[in-house]
Amino acid sequence: MALSKFNLFIGDVLFNTLTGYAIKLNLWEIEKLRKGIVPEHLKDIIEEGFSAADEDLDEEIDKFLRKPVLEPTLVLTYNCNFDCIYCFQKGFRKNVSVSDKVIRGFVNYIRKNERGRKVRITYFGGEPLLQLRKIEEISRELSDLKYSFSVVTNGSLLTRKIAERLIPLGLTYAQITLDGPKEVHDKRRFFVRGKGSFDVIVKNLKEVQDLIKVVLRINIDVKNLTEIEELLDELKREGINKVRLDPHLVHSNMFRNEWWDFTISSKAEGDVLVKFWETARKYGFEVPHDVFRLGFCVAYSNEDIVVDPEGNIYPCWAFTGNPLYVKGKLEEDGSVKVTNKSLWWKVKIEDKCKSCPYLPLCMGGCKFLSNINGDDCKREAYEKVVRLIRLVMD
Repeated sequence: MALSKFNLFIGDVLFNTLTGYAIKLNLWEIEKLRKGIVPEHLKDIIEEGFSAADEDLDEEIDKFLRKPVLEPTLVLTYNCNFDCIYCFQKGFRKNVSVSDKVIRGFVNYIRKNERGRKVRITYFGGEPLLQLRKIEEISRELSDLKYSFSVVTNGSLLTRKIAERLIPLGLTYAQITLDGPKEVHDKRRFFVRGKGSFDVIVKNLKEVQDLIKVVLRINIDVKNLTEIEELLDELKREGINKVRLDPHLVHSNMFRNEWWDFTISSKAEGDVLVKFWETARKYGFEVPHDVFRLGFCVAYSNEDIVVDPEGNIYPCWAFTGNPLYVKGKLEEDGSVKVTNKSLWWKVKIEDKCKSCPYLPLCMGGCKFLSNINGDDCKREAYEKVVRLIRLVMD
């Protein structure tokens, strides 16, 4: 039996980056497998998740492109009640919210493309909860489908009352951001009149964490790196322990913003992430399995369109608002008019990546950064981060 080239030996754990399988073994079993010898009692397990028969990348790509779920995104408004210091939309913000015409086009697009599958919409902004009635309207319109939705929100408006109002309509989870303890966060993420937002977000997190799944995003750079442990300690003391943490190391920004001169270098990313998760575990937070997820760039899924209030279509969330990255236009009947063919990207794995055991974790990285920098290789970081699998297995 040939062993997969995507197998990694991490102490007493065997982990396969393609299948996501991990198994804790005795050291003598590890030594046998390192030599290519499969002990008789492990043959069924190895064949299922760790053999060369499982490493068909073309099949994995095909499965990704034939997703069992349609996951479009709708930017409901570019308006926001926050004035975050690093907002990438700041230079493109308009006083505009989604029109009835765009809503009809979005609903029609979903009906044309769902083909009996589940539909999971992400509502984005600006601040999407400023358009609460539009969320309710669309949700009722699609209630006959296998429909659910999430919101990417700053958290200031997601009270328990609002969550209870939206859950019957399909709300399952929300992404909310905290960038440090109060004194750090409030200097970065504040209301339009300058008032800090930390207290109201923490209050809302405490109220909704038992109602919906919450992904708590933490944008990390050199200016708040040393305060992250204080944030985790504060969350623990406040009883906010049911959220899933999502550390985000912003190492570059496609729209020029001087704030990102303070970014963490690519070489340091692995060490920072390892320390983050080790610290998070110390404070009672779980290391989620999707730290090791299959890392396709979302921009490769061309049917999961990202639509803004004016019907413009973008490759992914991070491009919204920038006219240079409009790749199409959503028509009222649900059809898509292609305006820039070069932005309708296809999955292409570079030859230099095909032999890398970490390939299934990144699939070549961010398409945009690859075009700018020549590649978006994260091997050095993954070599360190993947060792966290031992924490998950304990």
